[in-house]
Amino acid sequence: MVTKKHLSPIEIQSHNFRTQLKGYDKDDVKLFLSAVAESYQELSLENASLRKEVERLSASLDEFKSRENLLKDALYLAQKTADDLKSNAEKEAETILKEAELKGEKQIKDAMVRAHLIERQIMDIKIERENTILALKDFIARLSTLLEAIEKSKENENIETFAKEPNP
Repeated sequence: MVTKKHLSPIEIQSHNFRTQLKGYDKDDVKLFLSAVAESYQELSLENASLRKEVERLSASLDEFKSRENLLKDALYLAQKTADDLKSNAEKEAETILKEAELKGEKQIKDAMVRAHLIERQIMDIKIERENTILALKDFIARLSTLLEAIEKSKENENIETFAKEPNP
């Protein structure tokens, strides 16, 4: 008996059985072996076809895995880019907000300085007004005194003139 692991269809067809006293019907055995060889041939062809299909599918699977990896890489890159953009936008927004706050604080500080300056100017103007009023009151008082002196001087002059005139 043959102990080979795989038999080809030709080996099956050409195999000779030992005959014994009351052996098998040779035509029957040959017919059976022919049918087995034919079936084996079909199975062998189908197996080869299936192997080719497996190779093709394996190649397709490798291609799909490669595409999947490319898609995963692209998705990772897109996610990283989106995260980076978001992070940069948040940082930029923070920077803009801080700059706006600093600018606002500076404007408030400048406005307060201007307000204090204006208050000081107002106080200086009030003091100047008070000094001007006092100076005017003093000037008016001196004018009043001068006018009184002039009027007294005129009265005295009139009296002297009247006293100097001859009486009829």
